[in-house]
Amino acid sequence: MNVKSGSGATTHPTPTPSPLPATPPARARRVVVLGAAGAMGRAAVASLAAMPEFTEIIAADLDGAAASRVAEVAPHVRGVALNVLTDDLDAALDGAWGVLSALGPFTTFGELTLTAAIAAGCHYVDINDDWEPTLTALEHSEAAAAAGVTALIGMGASPGVSNLLAARAARELDEPRELLTGWPIGTLDAPAPGGPPNAATMHFIHQTTGTVRVHRDGEARLVAPLQQRTVPYPGYGPLEARLIGHPEPVTLPRTFPGLSVSENLGIGPGWVFDAIRAVAARVDSGEMTQEDAARAVEAGFEKPADAAPYVRRSRRAPGLWAWASGLRAGIETHVSAELTRFPDGGMAGATAIPAALGLQLIARGSVKARGVVTPEEAVDPGEFFALFEPFCVNPALSDDAAPFLLVASEPSATGTAGTTPFLGRGEAEALPQ
Repeated sequence: MNVKSGSGATTHPTPTPSPLPATPPARARRVVVLGAAGAMGRAAVASLAAMPEFTEIIAADLDGAAASRVAEVAPHVRGVALNVLTDDLDAALDGAWGVLSALGPFTTFGELTLTAAIAAGCHYVDINDDWEPTLTALEHSEAAAAAGVTALIGMGASPGVSNLLAARAARELDEPRELLTGWPIGTLDAPAPGGPPNAATMHFIHQTTGTVRVHRDGEARLVAPLQQRTVPYPGYGPLEARLIGHPEPVTLPRTFPGLSVSENLGIGPGWVFDAIRAVAARVDSGEMTQEDAARAVEAGFEKPADAAPYVRRSRRAPGLWAWASGLRAGIETHVSAELTRFPDGGMAGATAIPAALGLQLIARGSVKARGVVTPEEAVDPGEFFALFEPFCVNPALSDDAAPFLLVASEPSATGTAGTTPFLGRGEAEALPQ
């Protein structure tokens, strides 16, 4: 039964298949988790340790003592000290069935860990959230396929779950033309005084400075980040967002070649983005390093007295979401797909659990493709969300009874597909094809 929201949007509660039965491992499967002592790594180790498919988990981290503490989660987990830049990574992966890399930034470690896994013949999953190493990783697809390896990259929250939401939204259209992904910006706990900034914050600075890759007018382009956009979101209304660099616009057009637009967006208070833009401008001008900018963001911003007041809506803004625009039965239509509940543990749980499930799906034979693959081309959304739902207990919407996967649609008010134009600095620069 379709349920009408107050805005007139049609919501389609989507039945999901029952989770696959837990199957005992057919053979010994040792998994090495890289970056195991970080927030994402710890959550990944705990998730993998609870899955019957894996007989041994190696928690590897630069901090050997911290890795040993992580290993206390289960008897079949062992902590080891490993510096992937200087130690023998090939030896560390010898005899392993799979690798899960939570080791960022992926601009530094992505290709290194991927190629080591391919050389060792290990299946591989990572949470790579930078678009540049995503392009590099895809160049190794033939080598991975020749080695019989499935390398599932970007299998976190965003990218990862966001890609599968985008695929689910696109399924509602006969001709998807635009695919957007998005998430709310948040804060991380500040690191210890004198310590380096969080890798996630460094990633955020990297993807809000310089230029980032998007898909516009049917081709790859480099544009300035933090441009403003208004998305007509079904059931919510105008959703103000800002452009942030990410892998989704790089990979989604590979699976949906008819797209004219694909971009990744962040949502949050306008005054916060104004403060971020000021920091990013100092980085772009050479006045501030990316590390200093990350520290400034982690220190937080003071809300200005003249900030626009909060406008209460009939429902909260979406959390992790995707938005599609295109034709359905000849009518220009907007479609949204979002989750209403998330795992405990904040960003760590939301990112690491999907990665662990990705490795589990490879072990179960549900992900069969060999080579370097992305979530939207290798993972069935229905099967994934059925496995993911039991981990998700925190409601994100005001209606706690909302279906876990909320898909909504409405005809385009203008009669044409698309969002309002960007308002921001810089013209798009076409990339060579």
